[in-house]
Amino acid sequence: MGLEHQFVTALYSASHQALPCHTVDIWHPLGDPPGADDGLWIIFIHGGAWRDPSITSQFAHTAVSKLCRSGGQAGIAGIASINYRLSPSDRHPAKANDPCRQAKHPDHLVDVVAAIHYLQERFQFGDRYIMIGHSCGAALAFQTLQWQARNPSPGFSEPRAIVGVAGIYDFPLLRSLDPKPPTVQNFLTAAFGPEEQIWLEQSPVNSDYEEIWSSGMAVILARCADDEYVSPQQQVRMNESLATWASNRSERVLKMVMLDGGHDNPWVHGKGLVECVEATLACLASVEK
Repeated sequence: MGLEHQFVTALYSASHQALPCHTVDIWHPLGDPPGADDGLWIIFIHGGAWRDPSITSQFAHTAVSKLCRSGGQAGIAGIASINYRLSPSDRHPAKANDPCRQAKHPDHLVDVVAAIHYLQERFQFGDRYIMIGHSCGAALAFQTLQWQARNPSPGFSEPRAIVGVAGIYDFPLLRSLDPKPPTVQNFLTAAFGPEEQIWLEQSPVNSDYEEIWSSGMAVILARCADDEYVSPQQQVRMNESLATWASNRSERVLKMVMLDGGHDNPWVHGKGLVECVEATLACLASVEK
């Protein structure tokens, strides 16, 4: 993606009626017709425990600015950052019956899949994209594979790579190691309901990735050195879950990365997200030779 690019916020529809939260921020080159560039798209998915309205698609803006200023956008055809419906939160009261703040699984996931499908149809990039999710956004990135395996959508292509940044992959484990109980219990219940069997089923660590993502080429699992919310065991468990997938083909890459700072540092300052983008592009370049 060249330095001259266009920024737009577009409305996508996750159902017959788009809501104000069904938006995606898009950066794409000026003058390039859809599909003309053989570079990769970068698609960001924000975190916020499925419920925090203060964390939106704008979480990626600092990182995108750094990429464009540094020249690190080489090999990137476009960038997008997705908004999706959120679950209710006592910490962040919403207006009564606000449909953007009443989400329960699979609503968040349905929205993310719909946004990706919209981008694929508009820009015709197929599987030429990397998903980068922070915190619960990392869970959503891997859950798109689960969802597509169970609910195939014509024209939808899985990504070449997924990056989890300070990711949540084992929901019961997250609750067990909660530094401020019952915080995790509350937001998992709001997002998925009280049944812990559903938490297990929807945890990304419990998927067979060879079965649902045989086309995948790379996974980067990044954790923050001073993460105050997500324990290192989340990264370890997800690495274990992906080990067989990674070993089945010599050209696949599974890499663990350490980032500076606390849980939100990678996106607040942007540097961590940029490092993850650059590391993933380098991994894909190495396996595609």
